[in-house]
Amino acid sequence: MKNINLSVILAIMVFPGAGQNIKLTKVKELGISFGTFNTINKNKVTVSPSISGYLDDYYFENRYNYEADNSASINVGKRILKKLNNIEVVPMGGLVFGSFKGVTAELQTSFIYNKWIFSTDNQFSFEYRQPDKSLYFNWTMAIFKLTNSFRIGLTTFLDKHAVKNIAFDKGITAAILFKQWGLRFYAFNYEIEKRYYWISIRYNIKAMIISK
Repeated sequence: MKNINLSVILAIMVFPGAGQNIKLTKVKELGISFGTFNTINKNKVTVSPSISGYLDDYYFENRYNYEADNSASINVGKRILKKLNNIEVVPMGGLVFGSFKGVTAELQTSFIYNKWIFSTDNQFSFEYRQPDKSLYFNWTMAIFKLTNSFRIGLTTFLDKHAVKNIAFDKGITAAILFKQWGLRFYAFNYEIEKRYYWISIRYNIKAMIISK
């Protein structure tokens, strides 16, 4: 989703020639986010670097260690139903390489109401060599914007592997945003034996590309 903070405004203008008037007809918005998504539990720490972003209504995500350890994925998508106010719907698809070889279908949606942000991400990844490694997950959040720099909320994560029982985890989340930086923290499950944490650190840039 377009949760990338403004940091850079880049104007690219094509001049038709000296002394001629310039008529600007197209403005495209570009956002790119660099960061890591880290999982911490009692057994290990997993670091998942990622690059994501958008150009107008087109989105992309490149992730490592996300679908499985030592895997890499490339996903692209396009926003639809743009006439719906305060709602974003982005279907995506992609390929996964490495220890997990397959394809991914994903649907990201978000809704903004006053200071509330509701979002959900549904993803199904099919492993064509070993279908029993295929997985589905749903990640849902309800976030309240306390200030421009601080947010808190509730989150759930449903995880279903082909040969495993459904895991449904409930947690809390908090985010600190400062200029181009974003730090997000998630804590799941009250029971100590099931508890784990996610920490996301991101650096965001945004640009306006203007052409004739």
